[in-house]
Amino acid sequence: MKLKTATCERSGKNTPLSEGALVARPSTGEWLFISMDEERPNGDYCIAVGSFLDSPDSPKNWIAHLKRKTWFDAQKFADFLHRFQKDNNLASIF
Repeated sequence: MKLKTATCERSGKNTPLSEGALVARPSTGEWLFISMDEERPNGDYCIAVGSFLDSPDSPKNWIAHLKRKTWFDAQKFADFLHRFQKDNNLASIF
């Protein structure tokens, strides 16, 4: 994971995945990938990529956790992951 990078959707900078986060805006259910050093507005829901990919069961456990959030939209999350992988040539990461 340390060698793979993706574009931060706030700064536009190339960011190592290990230094990034998946961030949701609960008010819209939309997701972004950002660098952990980017400012996050109050209310954003942040998952460190390292935590999301910590073990083979981690993505499943995170999704189970997210499903309990009233704002979580599984389709929007799946769409984000698909777009994120495609835009950053990361087909094998999730």
